[in-house]
Amino acid sequence: MKEKLTHNLDLKILALVFAVILWLIVVNIDDPVKSVQFSGVQVKILHGTELEKQGLCYEVLDNSDIIDVTVTGRRSIIEDISEDNIIATADMKDLSSMNTISIKVTSGKSGNELDNIKLSSENVKLNIEKLQRTTKRIVVETEGTPAEDYVLGTRTVDLNQVQISGPESIVSTIESAKAILNVDNASSNVSASVPIYLYDEDGVRVESSRINMNISNVNINQEILFSKEVDVVYEFNGTPEEGYALTGEVITDYDSVLICGRKGVVENINRITVKGDALNVDGLRTNLTVEVDLTDYLPAGVELAEKGYDGYAKATGLIRKETYTILTKDISEIRFVGLPEGKAGEILEEGDFIQDGKLIVRIYGLSELIGEVDEKTLIVSIDIDAYERDHEYTEIPNGIYTMVPQMVLPNGVRMEEGCSVRVRVFDEQ
Repeated sequence: MKEKLTHNLDLKILALVFAVILWLIVVNIDDPVKSVQFSGVQVKILHGTELEKQGLCYEVLDNSDIIDVTVTGRRSIIEDISEDNIIATADMKDLSSMNTISIKVTSGKSGNELDNIKLSSENVKLNIEKLQRTTKRIVVETEGTPAEDYVLGTRTVDLNQVQISGPESIVSTIESAKAILNVDNASSNVSASVPIYLYDEDGVRVESSRINMNISNVNINQEILFSKEVDVVYEFNGTPEEGYALTGEVITDYDSVLICGRKGVVENINRITVKGDALNVDGLRTNLTVEVDLTDYLPAGVELAEKGYDGYAKATGLIRKETYTILTKDISEIRFVGLPEGKAGEILEEGDFIQDGKLIVRIYGLSELIGEVDEKTLIVSIDIDAYERDHEYTEIPNGIYTMVPQMVLPNGVRMEEGCSVRVRVFDEQ
């Protein structure tokens, strides 16, 4: 038996070696070793919040958290591996004094059967600086112009502050936070969720992926109101000191204003009237100047539309000394009004106001108003009806009476007090 095993031993060993070589050749032909490169693999930073606990934050430099990974192994293994199987991590707990973290790569599938894993970079490089936190008030602005005859009304925002955190070098440059709402050509209320943008002191937008905000949008509701220009009328009232009168002129810094509100309300308003005790001139002999809040005289649901105007206006009612002139009227031209049927009347030539058959009387008022009186066209009358009412006569009996003549005078002009004439009432012949 031994002889059979040892017979031709060299040949048998050579055959065995040849068989092994042949087997290796066949294996390498059918399942060769190959390499595959996966480009742009994202390295996941583990325990990134560890720095925040120390009041620090980090920035990855030179895109060092993006690497290429080359894996080598049998084709049968490599073919089953995709980019999703390549897991690259860098643990912040391994941070070096050079601010680098070593990268570890594993394959979640057949990782232990790979011959080799090669990385384009072995470390993630970091810039580490102080973490800064701040809170900014959200400034809401609008862009665009509402439709013609429409203006901006009240604006409401669901949040008015934003909390910001990030590297001190960036956060320290942030001056303001703004949300900008577009209202161009709007004729009704505008509501929208609007992004928040950050700006430096020069109004340049600050943009960085390293900045974190607790909110990114705010909800804004902007009221859009119909507007209209209307006159402001100041009604000064009362009676100045005797011998003085309101001229009717008003000097004001606001004789018209822009108002706004619901269209159906504002369209029906033609003026704002300012009146009341504040404009009373009783007993005055000089101009009265008042300051009024025009918002107190606006109808409900209507407001002033001019931006920056607080609603206060100054108005001066002009008071001037009165003058007088003397009028004459032939008593034959004085009319009788309301004489009962069958009665006649005449003015007697007696009394302080009758001379040479003429009524002579003073009229008082401002010079420009008195100048409007024309003696030739002046109408003077004796009102019998009024006398009967005042004295409770059903029909005035024949007799002689003292009556006050009536004159048609411009507003602001008056006949002197005490003027009267003697009138005889008699039966017509």
